[in-house]
Amino acid sequence: MATRRIVTLLDDLDGTDAEETVVFSVDGNDYEIDLNSSHTNELRDALRPFIAAARTVKRTRRSRGGTNSLRGTVHR
Repeated sequence: MATRRIVTLLDDLDGTDAEETVVFSVDGNDYEIDLNSSHTNELRDALRPFIAAARTVKRTRRSRGGTNSLRGTVHR
């Protein structure tokens, strides 16, 4: 029997349809949030001056259960 699964991505702030999962880190903690385009732009606009003043850091591989993986942005 065939099965079809439909996943609807919802904005974590207001429950509307989301277009993107944004991944970011603060104080060594990684976060991801599903946002619509308006909220994505709002977040990026708020972070822009801090990103402009910040230094970039080379990503390092993290060990998870014996496997190494890099974490990146997820687009849906």
